[in-house]
Amino acid sequence: MKMKKIMSLSLAACLALSPIVVTAQDIPTSETELSTQREEKEMQNYIEFKGKISTINSGDKSFSILAENDLDSGMDKLIAHINEDVILIDDNTLEFIKKEDLKEGMEVSIYYSKDTIMLLSYPGQLKPNSIIVRNREDFVDIKVDRFDKDLVSEDNMLKLNINEDVEIVDRKGNKLSKEDLYNNDLIVFFTASTRSIPAQTTPEKIVVLKDNSIKVFDKVVINGEEVELESPIYENKDGIAMIPLREVAEKLGYKLVWDSDTQSVELTKEAQWTMVTIGKDSYNFAKMMIELGAAPELLGAEPELKEGKTYVPIDFLTQVLMAHTDTTMDGILKITQ
Repeated sequence: MKMKKIMSLSLAACLALSPIVVTAQDIPTSETELSTQREEKEMQNYIEFKGKISTINSGDKSFSILAENDLDSGMDKLIAHINEDVILIDDNTLEFIKKEDLKEGMEVSIYYSKDTIMLLSYPGQLKPNSIIVRNREDFVDIKVDRFDKDLVSEDNMLKLNINEDVEIVDRKGNKLSKEDLYNNDLIVFFTASTRSIPAQTTPEKIVVLKDNSIKVFDKVVINGEEVELESPIYENKDGIAMIPLREVAEKLGYKLVWDSDTQSVELTKEAQWTMVTIGKDSYNFAKMMIELGAAPELLGAEPELKEGKTYVPIDFLTQVLMAHTDTTMDGILKITQ
């Protein structure tokens, strides 16, 4: 009998790594195989947790489920906090369901982005992107990933062939077209695929998971004060949350000066000083230049800081201004310094 390899993971590690399951047949036999497994794991945009609902907690303002499995390694329990943003689907009917339809004993697949914040606790707690109830008796496969302009998943494991019979909808059930799938995050339901790399399939149904145009936080709290932003936080084409620089930085006590000639903003607060330049992913921190994965952007026709149109990636707060950010399960963005 093959012995299972047990991998012990601290919850802290789970915050940075995707939950994994390792059995004897999965143990790498060479450095090449180990490297391949690492690369495949790093390419995962969405993580799947499979389990059975053991507990449902329903309150006036909160709803969560505890899902458990009997795996010998990896994550064996997960608390999923569910609000109106979480997509719930029955894989038997492929129809959307409500959280009230969830029952103890149901088999579920919980999908969450690799960047999802997981609360430091046991079991781990998070708000997933989607939950699929596994009621279907016959086989149905599910793929959650970003698909490119050729409709190939980012991990290069699946290519979609779309015909007029494929049902395409958004998270509210509104019908979409094939063009809405390009460079988007999708939940794909399919029953057969080719033996190729990538495998090819004609899906039964596709749900567009992600809204690429805007990311909304229900509430922003800066140093304990609730702030109503005039210019909303949005998500750029690369999925990075962008914040209105003036509104947030001034609430943190910074003085901002706009230089129209250099298209730059100077920020000062006592001995602290930094500067950002529109279009340059280069930020001054401790006399060093660092990159944050997105350049400052100027929205609107008038390049005036007073118009509140200068945006920087949210990591600017933590990596440059050394503030602390936290997103709660209720969609509250907390910023403290």
